[in-house]
Amino acid sequence: MDGEQYFIGIDLGMINSVMAFTDDTGTISIQRWDKGYTKFPSVVLLTPSRAYAGQLAIDRMFYEDRYHFENCFKRMMGTTHKQKIYNTDYTPTELFSMILHKMIRTFETEKGCKVEKAVLAVPADFGDSEREATMKAAYLAGIKEPKIINESNAAAISYCHDMNDFEGKAAIYDIGGGTFDVTVMDIRKGGFDVLSNEGSKFLGGRDWDLQLASIIQRKVVTAAGLTSKDVDDDSDLRRHILTEAERHKIILDRVDESKGAIKVRGRHIGFTITRAELDKATYDLVSKTIRMTSDAIEAAGLTKRDLDRIIMVGGPSITPLIRTLLEKEFPGVQITRYDPIHAVARGAALYARSVFFADDIKVRSVLNKTFGLKMGIDGEEMVCNLLHRNVTLPRSGKVVCRPKNDDQEVLDIAVYENRADKGEESTPLTRSRLVKTFHIPLTGKISRGKTKMDIEMNADVEGLISIKVSCNGATETCDLAKDIYLSDNEFMETMQRVRSVQ
Repeated sequence: MDGEQYFIGIDLGMINSVMAFTDDTGTISIQRWDKGYTKFPSVVLLTPSRAYAGQLAIDRMFYEDRYHFENCFKRMMGTTHKQKIYNTDYTPTELFSMILHKMIRTFETEKGCKVEKAVLAVPADFGDSEREATMKAAYLAGIKEPKIINESNAAAISYCHDMNDFEGKAAIYDIGGGTFDVTVMDIRKGGFDVLSNEGSKFLGGRDWDLQLASIIQRKVVTAAGLTSKDVDDDSDLRRHILTEAERHKIILDRVDESKGAIKVRGRHIGFTITRAELDKATYDLVSKTIRMTSDAIEAAGLTKRDLDRIIMVGGPSITPLIRTLLEKEFPGVQITRYDPIHAVARGAALYARSVFFADDIKVRSVLNKTFGLKMGIDGEEMVCNLLHRNVTLPRSGKVVCRPKNDDQEVLDIAVYENRADKGEESTPLTRSRLVKTFHIPLTGKISRGKTKMDIEMNADVEGLISIKVSCNGATETCDLAKDIYLSDNEFMETMQRVRSVQ
């Protein structure tokens, strides 16, 4: 490689992924894939003999007799979900590692280099388990030193790189294919202080597609004389309807009406779709993002008048209704649409250059979820919150507890996450999600009434959680992200499948 090095940033999206890179000087480039596209489809095609990723996976569907097509698995990251395909269990983590592996190997082949470091952008709403799963996917793909940045933080870095005169308080309104985040920041030269995050990993452009697909399906079913069961039994027809919805959604961003046709049982059924129909069907979705934006501003301790700018990024941000409702809700605030497709990847690449080389970008982020431990509080099992969301990272919290029984040998620690705000010291289990359980061995004399156990929970600068338990002079540390590193057998078994990706 003649001494040249590249700094890689990857926007790992639900529908499409994007890779950007910089050189030593900070010059940013977008990686181009098949046919010159900058978007790498986040899809995997599994056959009985091999796997394909990206555009090749889409193309191979027309040539394979037996196949299983996997997409939209980003929303399942960090869960225990598994899909048995041809007698093999696949997790969302492994599927995303296939996407990453194909992207990285393509880049290495083109540039004649080895990529072992990269920054991956994740939704701000991702909790510890989702971030752990993303790190594990990178590790399986051959990235030995992965770093994490929130997508909205990356978009802000890219924006300020291009608009280097901007300073002030901004809300990054980031709506992607599957997720929505809004991050309120105080931006200064070379520094990004995150004040608050709001968002959902179950709200994004795919939901717009599904709403439009429902409209098209109703029109086609009526015109073709079909029943709902006919559509339910025809997977090819459903896929064609969704494909048409994706296409017409983009068209309706520019025009008020669009016409199309779908082949049904040998004949083409025409339909007309209007922007008014799409706006009506998606009004509640857009309104939800507006409410989250207002909540984020309030959580940051600001009013609407304090905000200098709203920066819109992500493919669906070009939807006219979104801008209309933002302008209505935030009059007087400058609303700017910025590089909807590449902003996140560009910012991640700039951040990669900083963390691996230049150290010229300072990002102070906040914890996006509240974390706590299950404990008995006033005779009831509750979550004792130790780390609150929207507090600046790194952060730590402590609690002192006592064992339930004399001579207790093991302390069970159940870690939960929720959306409690600062000041809420406890949360019901019903409003929390179990993240992980640890079984800590206890040493020395354990007395129910006398023994004290100090538990400290820490969140590092990337929002990853660890726990330290001290009892009778002994200390045990538990890292919620420890499972990123697999055993040798697990690594080899999984890597054999990942490396088979075409």
